[in-house]
Amino acid sequence: MMKKTILSAIRDAESRTSGEIRVRIERKAGKDPMGAARKAFESLGMRNTDLHNGVLFVLFLEDRRFVVLGDDGINQKVPGAFWDGVKDLVVDNFRKGLFAKGLAEGIKLAGERLATFFPCRKGDMNELPNAISYADEGGAR
Repeated sequence: MMKKTILSAIRDAESRTSGEIRVRIERKAGKDPMGAARKAFESLGMRNTDLHNGVLFVLFLEDRRFVVLGDDGINQKVPGAFWDGVKDLVVDNFRKGLFAKGLAEGIKLAGERLATFFPCRKGDMNELPNAISYADEGGAR
């Protein structure tokens, strides 16, 4: 159920934008959650979009940490505090035990902002898989 909710949120968000959204699940962030999230961003090819408008949600389960990252194209367009607002929305739901809902709402909010700056274009194609990837399992599933 959780996976279906998250993948559905990604599909819905991406139906209105040329942007790409993915979710990454990892066990531990280590001492630098942002650095670990950036590493995942790179390893998943999130920079491989024409308009550099990829967004990655990363959950570190054992550390109970969460990071959301946008590529340079979207970061140049959104206000600096935008990602903090997305993160707060997700974390507020997490605190209530609503993990799938929290991710889905964060994905929806990110998708709305992506659609504002990067609407669907004629001939738009899905540049990255709509997937939840798992660090400890060697790839997306």
